[in-house]
Amino acid sequence: MRRKIPGLDCQLFFKIDEFNSLLEGVMMGLSELTEADVKRMREERDVEGLIGALKYRGNWKVQTAAAVSLGEMEDSRAVEPLIEALKDERSDVRETAAFALGWLEDRRAVEPLIEALKDERSDVRWRAAEALGRILDRRAVEPLIQALKDKDMSVRGEAARALGRIRDRRAVEPLIEAIEFSWGDLYEIVWALGELRDGRAVEPLIELLEDEDWDTRERVALALGKIGDERAVGPLQRRLKDKKSNVRKAAKKALQQIKERSQAEQS
Repeated sequence: MRRKIPGLDCQLFFKIDEFNSLLEGVMMGLSELTEADVKRMREERDVEGLIGALKYRGNWKVQTAAAVSLGEMEDSRAVEPLIEALKDERSDVRETAAFALGWLEDRRAVEPLIEALKDERSDVRWRAAEALGRILDRRAVEPLIQALKDKDMSVRGEAARALGRIRDRRAVEPLIEAIEFSWGDLYEIVWALGELRDGRAVEPLIELLEDEDWDTRERVALALGKIGDERAVGPLQRRLKDKKSNVRKAAKKALQQIKERSQAEQS
C-alpha cells in the first residue's frame, strides 16, 4: 500500500507530466526549444532535429512548426514520427501531423489517417480527409464515404473532394445521396461527381441546374461538361440564357466538351 508523505503538496502530482516532458527534452538536448530553432533546422534541412522537435512536448507551437517543416521537406524518415504524432494529446499537433502526412503522400500513413477520421476534433478529421485525398489509396474510399455523414460540414466537404480525387466509382451513389442532405458542402459534392465522370450523376446534376444559387448552377454546368453525357445538352442550352454570365460561360464550355466527346466516340 502506498504511504502518503506528510506535508507533500498534492499539486505536485499534477506536475508529473510537465516534469517528464522537460526531462525528455533535456535528454534529447532540446530544453527550451523555440520556433526559431525549428526555422533554423528547416533551413539546414536537419530532418533528425525536426523529428526531435516534433516529439518535444514542452511547447506545442514548436511541435506544429516541426510537423509543417517535415511535410515541406518530403523526407520519408518523417513518416513514422508523424504517424505517432497523430496520437498527441494536443489537437493542434494531431491536425498538423495529418496535414504533413498528406504532403508526404506515403501509403504507410493510410490506416492511421483513416483512424484519424474518427478524431474527436473536427479540424483533425478534415485534415485527415485532405491527406487521404492526396495519398490516393483506395483503402480510404469506404471510410471517406462514411465521412460524408460527418456532423461537421468542412469534414463532409473535404471527404467529398478526396473521393473525387481518388476517382473510385464506389463513391458515386453515396455522393448523389449526399446532395439531398448537403448543407455547406454542395460545391464539393458537385465537383467530386464531375471528377468521377459517371453517367449516374447526370440526372441529379441536371436538377441542380435550376438551383437558385448561380454559383451552384455554374459548378454543375462544369461538372456536366466533364461527364460529357448528351442528356445534359438540352438543359445546358437553356442555361445559355442564364442571367449570370459565369453560368452562361460554363454552359457554353460544357456543351463544347460534350460535342468533342461525342465526335471522339464516333471517330
